[in-house]
Amino acid sequence: MNKKTVIILVLLLIFGVIGFFVFKEKPKAKNETAKPLNTNSKSEPTFLLEGFPIEKVPLFKLKKVSSNKIFVNTDPKNLSGFNEKNFAYYNVVFYSDASQEEFLDYYKNLFETEIVEEYQNSDMVKGVLGEYKVSAAHYGSDNTGYIQVHLSNYNDESLNKYFVDFPKIIEANEYLVEHEKSYGLLNQKGGEIEYTKYFTVIDSGDKNNDGKDDVDEFLILEDEYKKQFEKNPEYSYDSKTGIMKWNDGEFEATLSISRDHGRIYLMLRKPLFK
Repeated sequence: MNKKTVIILVLLLIFGVIGFFVFKEKPKAKNETAKPLNTNSKSEPTFLLEGFPIEKVPLFKLKKVSSNKIFVNTDPKNLSGFNEKNFAYYNVVFYSDASQEEFLDYYKNLFETEIVEEYQNSDMVKGVLGEYKVSAAHYGSDNTGYIQVHLSNYNDESLNKYFVDFPKIIEANEYLVEHEKSYGLLNQKGGEIEYTKYFTVIDSGDKNNDGKDDVDEFLILEDEYKKQFEKNPEYSYDSKTGIMKWNDGEFEATLSISRDHGRIYLMLRKPLFK
C-alpha cells in the first residue's frame, strides 16, 4: 500500500467519525410541558408557544411578538369570533412593519376561503386556512397586529401540555364552575409565563321564596380566600374593587372577585427565565 493510499484512507476514517457524531440522531426529549417555540436563550426568545402553527399562519412582516396565548373556553354564555360555543384558539399580538392595508390584504389573500360577514369590520378579516379558522386585525393607529387561530377541536389532547403545570391554587367546587383557562408567553419584564382561569359563581337562588337569596356565595368565597391567602407574602385586598394580590412561590397572583360579572378571575405570572 503506497503512501498516497494510506493518507486517503486516514482522511476517510476521520470524516466518517466526524459524520457519525454530527448526524447521529439525538434522543427526543419528553414533551410533557409546553415550551417556547425556538426559544434557545434569554438573548433570543421568540415568545411563540410550541404548537402555534407558524408554518400555516405566518406573522406578516414580524418585528417583535408581544404575547402569544392559548385559550380554552367552555362558557355556555360565550360565542367565539366565529359564533361557536366551546372553542380553543391561539391569540398572538405582535408588532409588524406592515401598514394596516398591507396587513389586512396579506391575510385576505392568504386565506383559502374568506369568511365575509353581513356587518364586516373594516379593521379585521376572517377566513379558513386548512383546519384553522383565522382572524387578523390591525386598527391602524400603531404597528400592532392581532391574530387568532381557532382550532377545530377545543378538546384536542395536544392542548393538555399547556396546562399540566397549572398551579392548583383555586379549583372548581360547589360554588364555582371553571369556564375558561389560558396559558401564554408575555414579552415584558424580560419574559413572563402567564396562567389565567375564570370561574362562574353558581347562584343557589331563593329556594325558600322569601324574596332574597338564601346564600351569598361571593361573601363565602371572599372570606375563604382571605383566610387562605392572607398569610402569603405581599398579600393585599381591596374590598371596593374585589382585587386580591399575593405571592405564591415564584408566582405573582391576582384574584378578582367580580359580582358584576358573576365570576372569579385568577391570573398567575412568573418569569420565563430563572
